[in-house]
Amino acid sequence: MNAARDRHDHLVTLGREGGLFVAAIRAAGAAAEVPTCPGWTIRDLVLHQGEVHRWATIVVRDALGKPSAVPADHLGALPDDAELVPWFEEGLAGLVAALTDAPDDLAAFRFLADPVPAATFWARRQAHETEIHRVDAESATAARTPVETASAVDGVDELLTGFVPRPHMRLRTETPHTLEIVLTDAPAAWHLAISDGPVAATRTVTASVDAAADCTVRGTAQDVYLALWNRAGLDLLTIEGDAALIDQFRDQVQISWS
Repeated sequence: MNAARDRHDHLVTLGREGGLFVAAIRAAGAAAEVPTCPGWTIRDLVLHQGEVHRWATIVVRDALGKPSAVPADHLGALPDDAELVPWFEEGLAGLVAALTDAPDDLAAFRFLADPVPAATFWARRQAHETEIHRVDAESATAARTPVETASAVDGVDELLTGFVPRPHMRLRTETPHTLEIVLTDAPAAWHLAISDGPVAATRTVTASVDAAADCTVRGTAQDVYLALWNRAGLDLLTIEGDAALIDQFRDQVQISWS
C-alpha cells in the first residue's frame, strides 16, 4: 500500500484538479453535454460541483456535527452561464481556505469510516470528488489529463474501504463471493467479501492476493480508479475468474449526491 496521504497532499490534489476542471469547462462551454454523466450539461456539472464545495466548506468552517445542521439556503443565488467560472472558483477558494485553516482537532462529522482526523477526511473526500468531476468535465472536451498514481491509489482505497462497506450499499450476493482488486503499478490490493450483508473490505498487498478468489481484477491505479467509478470501461484491465462479479460491482456501486 502506498504511504498514507496527509491533508497537504489532498489540498495539492484539490487545487490541481480544480484548475483542470476550470480549464475543461471553459473549453467545453456551459451547454455542452457531459458523456460520462448522461443527461447532464457542463452547467449541471458545475452547479453540482459548486454546491458540493460550498456544502463541505460550511461543514468544515463551522465544525458541524451533523449534515442537517447545514443551512437550507447555503447555496445562495445560482449564476448565469457567463458567471459559472467565477462562481465555481469562488466556491473552490472558500473550500481550500476552510480546509487549510481547520484545526487538527476539527470536530466535524464525517460519513465514511475513516480513522484520519476530520480535516484530513474532508480534504481527501473533496480532492477525489473534484478529481472525478474533472474527468467528467474533460469528457466533454479533447483533453485527457492523467490521474496521478498516488491520488488514484488513494481514490481506489477510499471507494473500496469507505463507500462500498456502508450498510445501505446495494452490492449483495445470495451466496458469498470474493473479489480481488490488484494494482499493477503500486504494491496495493484489496479483498472484498461479498454476501447478503454489508461488504467486508480488507486492504492487502500484491503478495497476499487470494488465488482462489472468484474474480481478480488487475490494472494500473488510474485505470482501476476510473473503471470502478464508471468513468472508463474494463478494456484496459485484466480480469480473471467470474467477470460477472466486477460487472455487478459497477452496476450496483453507484455513488450519488442527495
